[in-house]
Amino acid sequence: MKKVFAILVCVVIALVSVALAISYAISQSDQHLQKQPYIERTATVSYVVDGDTIYLEGGEKVRLVGINTPELGPPAEPGAVEAKEFVENLCPSGTEIGLNVDDLKPTDRYGRTLAVVYIRINGVWTNLNAELLRMGFAEVMYIPPSEFNPYEWAS
Repeated sequence: MKKVFAILVCVVIALVSVALAISYAISQSDQHLQKQPYIERTATVSYVVDGDTIYLEGGEKVRLVGINTPELGPPAEPGAVEAKEFVENLCPSGTEIGLNVDDLKPTDRYGRTLAVVYIRINGVWTNLNAELLRMGFAEVMYIPPSEFNPYEWAS
């Protein structure tokens, strides 16, 4: 009787362990899905103006929301050329990018679309705005109203 009880306890422990492992795997999968960026639409890069402005095929101008890179000038501010080259290397002319337009302020005073720009790095959509901050090519420039909090990208 003690052997049967011991076997039952072992089976229950094994089943609970499997259930916990499955539950953990599902929660990790859900977290992975939640971390996927929201891309409203894709577009093709025509050319890079500077570190925070891209022109798309069809003539649309996109300003990377929440960040500011040094101006090309003249004269060029320190880091301006490097910021532009960084963006050109990640999304040269003809590259497909993803856009998440700022729903609270979709355009700036110059008519440029304000958006988070996503690029593919090793097949994974990556926030270009955040990459510019992370690499030190840009600074946070939060101008409310905006649905995006660039301070989250900087951390």
